[in-house]
Amino acid sequence: MGSMDALREVILLAKSDPPETLFEHTKNCLSVFRSVRLNYPSIPEQCGVKNFYEHLFYAIILHDIGKGAKGFQRCLFKCTRWDYRHEILSAGFVSCVNALEDIERKAIALAIISHHKSLSEIRERYNTTFPTGQERFTESLNDLTPNFASLIDLLQRVRCMSVDFLGYEVAPFKLPSSIEDLIDAYQYAVRWYKTLIDESKSVTLSPYGIFLRGFLITCDHLSSGGKEEILDGIRDISKKLTGFKLRPFQEKSKLITGSSFLAAPTGSGKTEASLLWAENNQRGGNRIYYVLPYMASINAMYNRLSKYFGANNIGVLHGKASYFVYKTMLERNYSPYDAVKYARETQNLSKKLYRPLKILTPFQIFKALFGIKGWEAQISEMSGGLFIFDEIHTYDPHVTALILKTIQYLSKLDSKFLFLSATFPDFLKDKIRNIIPGITDYGLNETIEGDKKLLFTPRHRICLIEGQITEHTDKIIEFLSEGKRVLVVCNTVRRAQEIYQQLQPHAQSSELLHGRFILRDREGKERVLNNVQLLVGTQAIEVSLDLDFDIGFLEPAPIDALIQRLGRINRKGLKGIVPVYICTVASEKDKYFYDMNRVNKTLSALVDGEELTEKRVVELVNTVYMDGYNSKEESLFQTAKNSFERVIENLHPFEDSDEKDDFYEMIRSFEVIPKRFESEYLEYKEQNKHFESVRYFSSVSLGQGAMLRQTNRLDRRSDGYWVADARYDELGLHIDKIETEIGNID
Repeated sequence: MGSMDALREVILLAKSDPPETLFEHTKNCLSVFRSVRLNYPSIPEQCGVKNFYEHLFYAIILHDIGKGAKGFQRCLFKCTRWDYRHEILSAGFVSCVNALEDIERKAIALAIISHHKSLSEIRERYNTTFPTGQERFTESLNDLTPNFASLIDLLQRVRCMSVDFLGYEVAPFKLPSSIEDLIDAYQYAVRWYKTLIDESKSVTLSPYGIFLRGFLITCDHLSSGGKEEILDGIRDISKKLTGFKLRPFQEKSKLITGSSFLAAPTGSGKTEASLLWAENNQRGGNRIYYVLPYMASINAMYNRLSKYFGANNIGVLHGKASYFVYKTMLERNYSPYDAVKYARETQNLSKKLYRPLKILTPFQIFKALFGIKGWEAQISEMSGGLFIFDEIHTYDPHVTALILKTIQYLSKLDSKFLFLSATFPDFLKDKIRNIIPGITDYGLNETIEGDKKLLFTPRHRICLIEGQITEHTDKIIEFLSEGKRVLVVCNTVRRAQEIYQQLQPHAQSSELLHGRFILRDREGKERVLNNVQLLVGTQAIEVSLDLDFDIGFLEPAPIDALIQRLGRINRKGLKGIVPVYICTVASEKDKYFYDMNRVNKTLSALVDGEELTEKRVVELVNTVYMDGYNSKEESLFQTAKNSFERVIENLHPFEDSDEKDDFYEMIRSFEVIPKRFESEYLEYKEQNKHFESVRYFSSVSLGQGAMLRQTNRLDRRSDGYWVADARYDELGLHIDKIETEIGNID
């Protein structure tokens, strides 16, 4: 045997690029483990296993020891291919841990054997109950023999490492004398666990099994990514808000313990109040999750919270989060190459248990409960989490049902929830109370001067105007000629395009904003919105955009949607009381977007000429939503709730769910490239400029996608992207017009 071969057998590597020894990797994993243990002190209590962290310590010590196999080491040096799983060999070393009950030893074996592949994948290819599987296992086990002495050396360091990373000395391992002392972990644990699942007894290892696999994956992935610890939880939030004069309800937030509702006006400082609530409920290093419904809201919140806590502490999770980080870095004068590198590294960490505060959509939370790959790591991270749901009333009944089932699940893991809204219907509060019985309710107190001013100071005068908005363009033009900044909100893209064409020539500056612009154009528009005299838009302007117009003209909509639109007119109340004109007749297409009965209830509840206060807003919301969901909405809510309940019940630790496809089906929407931009998109793709290429996508609804397909105007290319043969111009995407010729599609 050559000297280089001997060296490789003594110095065992866990990774080759860059080189990292097995001992170094184990220590780095344990370093992450120590920070997890300090930030999550209540995990043993939550899973009912007092010595949980000792068990996790054993799993980390052993998780990669199977890499000592000669075949694996040769593979690292690219001498040959090794066709086996090191985790299976690693799990066999649980026989060394003799200070445990048998079921605990099995659980540790399951965590180790599944820390890269789920058990279903292990069963499919490495089942040792069959002769071929047993032969492969025996052959691979023998591969450990040449390096066995080095592996024993690692095991002899366990007691010393336990003092450094666990905080106390564990009992010594029962050292194996040869590979014959190791067990077949598949037959010992995997087969046994399959019997539990078949007999519906897997609850025995949940949430203990979830935490065991979840935190093992976390420690392994973060250490492999060069991190030796997770960031501590955000503390001293009050100090970071220094210079911010607190309102009375914000001061009260500092005293609220446990889950709660908070109703306060748009722009009054609900976000700061929610952070103070999180500070008061912080135990250890609980992660904070700020949940928002829209991508634009999340991006704006990231910029806001980064100023308080620093960008490194804030993670962003939504469908285009990597692009958002890339664009932000370009704006900070990073080179395109460095911006791409930073965005990818940043988002890789944001998806893991690293940053203490994440801003995300509820869909990013649903992933875990649909059993998407690595779901145990996500649930482990969220245990004991502090969740802030902003504007929860904006979700449709289907998504609301999923949110409430998720909350019910996470509340059992000691998570706490704060629900923020300017308009919070009582029926929705009742649904939440059913799953969090002890939830408190606080908000503005009219006996306190500061709160009283917020409650009773009007910013808007309601002006009901007969007919459709198309009948009142002359009045809008009159205000534009007087120099007023006017906001016009329509319910459909087509109506917004039509109105904009009529009004645009009469404005000093103008913009049209809706959801059917490609990302490149949408970004350009959002940069100038605060400087235009006229903005015509759809529901897209309801999405946390910090706008402040003088006068508004609105198509009729349910009260909660109207309130969001009002929040973009005289936002700070510095203009006195301004008129907002609400049309009484909807367009024919509005029935596809809104419950028209609810729209009519809203119009009946509003009083022409009334000056709208926050106190009155609460009354209006509860009047309109007095009966809660309509029958169709309630049916949708119950169906989604029951279906998701079954999905959650079928979650088993160490396994990926069979229901994961349902998650992707649920959020599926059409991201299309308008035909005129396909060549530009492909040019960037060919240059490997992914973040530039995504700027040419626009979104269409499932129904619009179906209509495009029916008229043979939606084509899926071999690379997997969709191209829409729909006209695109300064008004955005025209679903009903083709690109190659002008004219409506019947």
